[in-house]
Amino acid sequence: MKSVLTAVLIGGCLGLFAGASDVSAQAAGNYPEKAIRLITPFPPGGGTDAVARIVGDKLAILLGQPVVVENRGGAGGSLGTEQAARAAPDGYTLVLGSSATHAVNPSLYSNLSYDPVADFVAISPVAMTPLLLMVNAAVPAKNVAELIALSKTRDQSNSLTYASAGTGSAQHLGGELFKSMTGAKLLHVPYKGAGPAMVDLLAGHVDMAFDTMPSALSQLKSPKLRVLGVSSPARNPELPDVPTISETVPGYELVTWYGLFAPAGTPPAVVATLNDAVKRALDSSDVQQKFKTAGLEPTWSSSADFGALLEREIPKWRKVIEQSGAKID
Repeated sequence: MKSVLTAVLIGGCLGLFAGASDVSAQAAGNYPEKAIRLITPFPPGGGTDAVARIVGDKLAILLGQPVVVENRGGAGGSLGTEQAARAAPDGYTLVLGSSATHAVNPSLYSNLSYDPVADFVAISPVAMTPLLLMVNAAVPAKNVAELIALSKTRDQSNSLTYASAGTGSAQHLGGELFKSMTGAKLLHVPYKGAGPAMVDLLAGHVDMAFDTMPSALSQLKSPKLRVLGVSSPARNPELPDVPTISETVPGYELVTWYGLFAPAGTPPAVVATLNDAVKRALDSSDVQQKFKTAGLEPTWSSSADFGALLEREIPKWRKVIEQSGAKID
């Protein structure tokens, strides 16, 4: 009797699994049937926006539906990310998150309006990029060592200023980590995105900035800028003559990532469809070339592996925030 009951239970479970599989397959087969909204939680002109538009254009071709990039900047990316978290979990609202929105903000903000793990399904990482340390050409420092020394000659009323895409952004934490490791005296000036920060850096309203390569590369030929270092552990092949910051400050390393997320509860079949589309997009030669030109490294993984990465990243960035004292109440 026990073996018969077991067989019945197993058969019933297999039937349920088969039914669920059929439903998932049907959902995947029908998706997408309309335009997809891709929220970019930072203003136009920055690294997140650049990645969203490159990937969004390719996904639209692969999925056969428009992918509409919608910039919703504010509060270090929290406002747009919260909107995505509260959207219907049907695969038609996605967010291009980053290490800032999903790994940094949980430790940065005391009352964050979303949970980066519980409120989202991680679809796939998309790209990784280091930061560039740049100064306005009027700043006399020609290298990282000279910049550190120069900062220490200034008093508080005349501190070197560094721009960022906002409090808690990778650009901000890159500067705070630099300060903590070198003793450099720098004053943080937050902006509402990397684009506005770059405008003021070029104009000389701020002395320096840490910025992601996608938003900075288009300006590097400007005579108004000087690049002193890159935050990756090795020199970037697109800028082989630019030293790593770690060549002067041993152990300094900061790489930011971008990834695609959907609201929690999004059907697994839809997540699988999107994950596959991201992989095909990143495998395409045109996207690879655009990423290379922008200083981005294509990065793909399974949904499960991306979720595991996120859970490792949160405590790592918590340590950086604690060291920098950058927490926002």
